[in-house]
Amino acid sequence: MSEESDQGWQQLSEQILTDIKEWRRAHPKATFREIEHEVHRRLSRLEAQVIQDAVQESEQRDWSGAPAQERPSCPVCGTPLQARGKRTRCLQGAGGQEITLTRTYGTCPTCGTGLFPLDEELALPRGSTLTSLQHEHLVHLSSWMPFAQAAKMMERLLGVQVSEASTRRQSERAGALALAVQTAQAQMPVPEHLPASKPPKRLAISADGAYVPLLKGQWAEVRTVALGQVEHQTTSTGAQEVHVHQLSYFSRMCDAQTFASLAEVEMRRRGVSQAQEIGAVTDGADWLQGFLDLHCPQALRVLDFPHAAEHLNLLIQALHQAGLALPADLLERACHRLKHRGPHLLIWLLSRLPADLAQQEGVREQVGYFLKREALMQYPHYRKLGWPIGSGMVESANKVVVEARLKGAGMHWEPSHVNPHAHLTQCRLQ
Repeated sequence: MSEESDQGWQQLSEQILTDIKEWRRAHPKATFREIEHEVHRRLSRLEAQVIQDAVQESEQRDWSGAPAQERPSCPVCGTPLQARGKRTRCLQGAGGQEITLTRTYGTCPTCGTGLFPLDEELALPRGSTLTSLQHEHLVHLSSWMPFAQAAKMMERLLGVQVSEASTRRQSERAGALALAVQTAQAQMPVPEHLPASKPPKRLAISADGAYVPLLKGQWAEVRTVALGQVEHQTTSTGAQEVHVHQLSYFSRMCDAQTFASLAEVEMRRRGVSQAQEIGAVTDGADWLQGFLDLHCPQALRVLDFPHAAEHLNLLIQALHQAGLALPADLLERACHRLKHRGPHLLIWLLSRLPADLAQQEGVREQVGYFLKREALMQYPHYRKLGWPIGSGMVESANKVVVEARLKGAGMHWEPSHVNPHAHLTQCRLQ
């Protein structure tokens, strides 16, 4: 840094210290909170000046008359840029303090590209009036709460003023850029030799979908896959419980085939292909079986037990409507037997239903459901091996990734904005 900058910081520091002392004498009864607020407000001036001088150091050398080999190059074609004068950019830092940058604008004589090399070097967010750190804070808050609330929290916590519209626009742009990067990664070929690392021992995978409201009264399904490591924990009574931890999520609003393709990036990141054991708990839908066939055909497949219980209830209701007199506690008994003894008796009974009864509306659908999924309901075996038999991990993901942010009261989304915000939310939860 220059001696001039050092002197400026020293003078500003002394002035701030003097101002704080004078303010304290004028407010002898101030609370701790009031003192803290006043000190932070005044110190933000020094912080802004230090940042401005430190950043501006990169632009001290004027490259307008420099030889071609010393000038910044065009990022498109590599031709040395031509300087077209200097322009300022004002950014808002902590406490709402203004940080002014003076940058040289350059144009490419070959392809016509125009840019500020300093902005590119510093990776400043395009179209944002906030510093990089404040922009990151804004996007992070927007992944938790509606845009208007995020804007209010920025002002309350950091003293940074930003409108609801700007909050929405900047968050959507950040999400779209991050989404594009992840999509590009998913489309890259799988490397022949994966990096040497310790493969995960036991991975649990669960996938499902949740609907979000779009504009014009429409709804669309956002598919989510959740992954986590499985471990056993001993309770205070000495019993063994299955726990899934180190959870991560991948969500997209798209068709099943596209989802399976794009999820490759998360499958690769979590080392699914190298995992020693994989347990996949799903609701048994056909698209989920296709997803598992693609990414982990070796996985032990489990029908989510609450879904099986739900269909048992539907079957009992259908049989009751068909005229059968059934015990009041049949559902409880059937669920207990299925969980602890497996599906053998259930399948045996269903295969021996009278033909006219088995073809009754409601009965036929549920009978087909269970006969098709017998291999996925071997619950005693799964529990003995220490696998979860419920898809609570993805049900929770639907709530925290999709519904908590995208399904609030009065929310209706433009379709192109759903995936960027879902991506920001899943990144926040990693």
